[in-house]
Amino acid sequence: MSSTTPTTIAFQGEPGAYSELAAYEFFSTDVQIKPCASFSDLFAAVEQGTAQYGMAPVDNSLGGSIHPVWDLLASRTLPIAGEIQLRIQHCLIAHPGTHLQDLRRVYSHMQALAQCQTYLQTLEKVEQKEVYDTAGAVKMIKKRGNKEEAAIASVQAATNYDMAVLAENIQTDPRNFTRFLVIGHQKSEFADANLKTTLIFVMEDNARSLPQVLATFTRHQIELLKIESCKSLGHPWGYTFYLELSGSPAEPHIASALKETLEQVKHLQLIGSYPPGHTCG
Repeated sequence: MSSTTPTTIAFQGEPGAYSELAAYEFFSTDVQIKPCASFSDLFAAVEQGTAQYGMAPVDNSLGGSIHPVWDLLASRTLPIAGEIQLRIQHCLIAHPGTHLQDLRRVYSHMQALAQCQTYLQTLEKVEQKEVYDTAGAVKMIKKRGNKEEAAIASVQAATNYDMAVLAENIQTDPRNFTRFLVIGHQKSEFADANLKTTLIFVMEDNARSLPQVLATFTRHQIELLKIESCKSLGHPWGYTFYLELSGSPAEPHIASALKETLEQVKHLQLIGSYPPGHTCG
């Protein structure tokens, strides 16, 4: 990677967001960061070539799947270049000189607030407010200058905006990890046979055919890593399933299983095959 032409990585949020930290962990610090206002803007940046890669959060170990990103993975069909799991360590951030008893409102992304409920319940007379981004919450309270306001975000966000950390590691459960998929503008080829595959399939009306689909993978001795259902928007009683398995369609037994599955579901879409990611933080 050339230091004169760094790779550009798009992410949703403000500098100091956990997605930015994941980008540095995956690519090293020799990258150029491109903040985006929304997940849709993130995908558009990769599609249009203003960023070579995007860092998109898809799952949290406590909060579950991030459905807007899964919807974009299905509709935008960008290749996946890899994944990484980042430990999420939340901090309570406020203006320098602020004391806990001064606080009346705390802002953050809805998932961050949910992940810190045990701690937040110890703060008397403090109202919780949802905003679009953790680091964005720090940026907002910095601009407003009100010492009654705090935010939940990363230590890096506090450093970026010259704010004070009132408390660290306030997440309720230390097993708090977010999994990010790295989406790329160009399809990557992987020589390593140790791959995992992500796909999405849709069932019409109801999920009565799901046992048949799962039996297909079992019969072909395929290890399933994730299976989750959600309602298909705009299709009453329809279900969309996120499925991840060990291996890739280049392997004959997986190709056979996917061929059978095509006959059992309304729609099946291969999102990508990529090396399993490591855990950091």
